[in-house]
Amino acid sequence: MNRRQQGMAQTRQAIIEAAGVQFAAHGYEGTSFARVAEAMGRPKSAVGYHQFPSKAALAAAVVESQHSRWVAIEAGLDQPPGIERLAAFILATTMDARACPIAAGATRLLHELGADQIELPKGSIGFDWYGMIARELRAEAEAQGVAEPPAYASKLLLGATYGVFGTADDVDDAAFVDRLAALWIPLFQSFGFSDAAASVERAVRAGTAAVAH
Repeated sequence: MNRRQQGMAQTRQAIIEAAGVQFAAHGYEGTSFARVAEAMGRPKSAVGYHQFPSKAALAAAVVESQHSRWVAIEAGLDQPPGIERLAAFILATTMDARACPIAAGATRLLHELGADQIELPKGSIGFDWYGMIARELRAEAEAQGVAEPPAYASKLLLGATYGVFGTADDVDDAAFVDRLAALWIPLFQSFGFSDAAASVERAVRAGTAAVAH
């Protein structure tokens, strides 16, 4: 990579980071190229279409920038497949989003783009949230010998979790985790997982210990 290419790559990353913060604060509809440029202290032309042809492309870049983090978080889990592992994963990613504005922007975008059925540009390959949730729910159902949760379960769980995440700016981490546990336990129980409380509590203890260290 020559100096010019390196400079372009650094500029692109700086734009993605600034955009992630703006998407976190203002959402997809409330974020514009002008707002990102203003946050960077640069003219709008500096965040122009030579780097990102559309706002959807910019949003896709923010989401894609978090894929490696999500993959790494999943790879670091040591729970067996099931809802304890699922709870541990979502807890870790939401805590990451609370600590990192760019991760928060990617998290908000995933929710808003899915809810509004806004498609990311073709070729955007990323972490399969719905597939991951479905696999863990299926594994739990097989382990407990109960019926597999309905097809909408992944979307329901992710949407409800974001509802807690998006309205918890006024509470500390401990209260936020309590809210998540209070959401997940009855939801998992509604899927037929009778020992959901114990599974979620183990995930929470492990997650709290990890944050403490």
